[in-house]
Amino acid sequence: MKKKKIHLILFAVLCVALLFGALFAYRYLSERYQTPEAPVRDENDIPAVDFTVFDGDGNAVNLFDFSGKPVVLNFWATWCGPCKSELPAFDKLSKEYDGKVQFMMVNVTDGYQETVEGVKAFLEENGYSFPVYFDTTLQAASIYGANSIPLTVLISSDGYLEAYQIGAVTEEALRNALENLK
Repeated sequence: MKKKKIHLILFAVLCVALLFGALFAYRYLSERYQTPEAPVRDENDIPAVDFTVFDGDGNAVNLFDFSGKPVVLNFWATWCGPCKSELPAFDKLSKEYDGKVQFMMVNVTDGYQETVEGVKAFLEENGYSFPVYFDTTLQAASIYGANSIPLTVLISSDGYLEAYQIGAVTEEALRNALENLK
């Protein structure tokens, strides 16, 4: 009977020691390996919707390929005067923000007014170096309601729509928006 009491007491001491050890380890490790808190989102926040476009070599590219990085999504065409007026600002800022923000200059390529070959010639002629993607199926334009262009959409690094502008954007307005884009 005495041996049973001793075993019971030792068992209780061992359990208490394990409990305190686990508590200490939890506190130590949770302080050391904290994860950043996700931004608080509200029920009115709108998540971005994925789409597929094509790069200049014909490779499929999805919006979600750039998850984890803020994205500037711009729908444009070479025949659009307001689009052409804002392209120098997009080119300049895409260079300045290279590596921090992904620019997706999505050309609304209908195959008639706007062709891949014609757009490539336009880009070369004007010396633009921003990343251009071709919406040859018009899927992206449809998803984002690009019935009127230019259309610029800013998407946060956590995949939510931050800003939406129909019409030409000035360099100053775009720069200000980029400073606030996370």
